[in-house]
Amino acid sequence: MEIIRADISTDKIWKDFLHSRYNLFYDYNFISYNDYFNKKINWHHLIFFDKDKKKVNAILNGCEKEGDKGKAYISCNGVSFGGFRWREKLDVLDYIKTIREFKSYLTDHGFAECVIRNQPFIYGKNANEEYEYALIHEGFSISSHSITNIIELNEFEFDKLANPKKRAIQKSENYINIELIESGINSESLKNYYEVLLRNRELKNVKPTHSLEELVYLKKNVPEKILLFSASISGNIAGICILFIVKEDIVLNFYLAADEAYKKERVSDFILYKSIEWAKEKGFRLYDIGTSNIGSKLLDGLFEFKKKFMANGYLRKTFSIKI
Repeated sequence: MEIIRADISTDKIWKDFLHSRYNLFYDYNFISYNDYFNKKINWHHLIFFDKDKKKVNAILNGCEKEGDKGKAYISCNGVSFGGFRWREKLDVLDYIKTIREFKSYLTDHGFAECVIRNQPFIYGKNANEEYEYALIHEGFSISSHSITNIIELNEFEFDKLANPKKRAIQKSENYINIELIESGINSESLKNYYEVLLRNRELKNVKPTHSLEELVYLKKNVPEKILLFSASISGNIAGICILFIVKEDIVLNFYLAADEAYKKERVSDFILYKSIEWAKEKGFRLYDIGTSNIGSKLLDGLFEFKKKFMANGYLRKTFSIKI
């Protein structure tokens, strides 16, 4: 096994692998916003090349971080998920071999620990837990976890929703206008939409992950992967929904926010439903509404809100090991 540290802005092997196994969080055009806005992340992306078969087994988005206990390898800061992006037709034995080689690499390069933030296993088309088993087999343990709500879109039907939810959606059709914002993207044109998001998050004592300028940068850099839906009532912005197209068949709802002034109009319900409807019409397989916990605390109301849209809970697991 040859392990290559890659500059993903130029590396042809990385780009070729990603072309057939696309994931937004391994795409330089997305990741680069961290550098553009000077987040000072020390990147350490890796390619795992099987010299016998002359094929790439996996790529790994990663970075280095100095901590109290020494240098840590993290996969990955600056994006939602990290972990190994595997070639198809590998099995648990291939995973174990590759992870074992990775551990040797970490030792040789002076790392004291490693943290891997995996996507939910259902993101894989042939969903199984062999990769996670391989991590545990090689000494990793689950150091933290959160729960995210995911809809299998081939099962999603309006008629399967509870009657109160259906009536609310049908009522909203009469006075809430949903628009997909695709042109004229700049900080000025999106300012009012972002302010809805900002005020919504301030009520929860949190800040959006991205600034307005960062969202504009991402929309311009990967325009087909970042989608902005707005909800308006009588010409006034009432809500916003921002989707990330993570894979060719998976939508991640990164932001969902409604103006508090329109809380009784249930804007969040309607814009969420319309974005789910859009994703199903476009042929996506999964719609990830996002996590429903803060740390170890489950946000009961948020989880139940998402469950009513046929969104089952799946774990996002973080694996760690001391070297």
